[in-house]
Amino acid sequence: MLDLWRHTSPMASLAGYTHSKQKLNEIVKALRDCGTEEIIKLAKIAIIGNQSAGKSSLIEAISQIKVPRAAGTCTRCPMEVILSCADPEIWNCKVSLRIEHCDIPQQRLGTFPFAVTNVKDDVTNILRCAQLAILNPSKDFKSFANLKENECHEHRREMSFSKNTVVLEIIGADVDVTFIDLPGIISSTEKVISTILG
Repeated sequence: MLDLWRHTSPMASLAGYTHSKQKLNEIVKALRDCGTEEIIKLAKIAIIGNQSAGKSSLIEAISQIKVPRAAGTCTRCPMEVILSCADPEIWNCKVSLRIEHCDIPQQRLGTFPFAVTNVKDDVTNILRCAQLAILNPSKDFKSFANLKENECHEHRREMSFSKNTVVLEIIGADVDVTFIDLPGIISSTEKVISTILG
């Protein structure tokens, strides 16, 4: 009787649902990493809005991490955020670079590990460095991994915007969800808009 209750109780159903949802998120992530979206578009949430419309604040509220802030435009390439509550006792963040568009002829395509941390306060600067690495496609992205905040601000950018993606994976989040943050729409510059929208 006790075994029957375990399998039919609301808590057991909830645990099964949570496990299924986590597995689905893992499968979608694996499909996205191997380039499936060249053939079929996978479900995702996109955060789009005007420059300084509050997209970063929304991301911070959902993910519980601080994203880079700067005067003017701070998001210069897409950022994919993958949140998983698989193990609420262990918080871990992995940042990768997904290169799907050649910004220069010799650029390699694929998803490349960039940095890993279990300290939430480190994420802001890791994201800043990862974005800088994408905006400097002719340089080895590993050379950007340990830059300090002031070095990132002072470093030149070969590109103003890129279609390539910074991928942020967090285990130990409050929710299971994947969303994409896109650069803000800058209505005063036609060239920038065409770069963002392709």
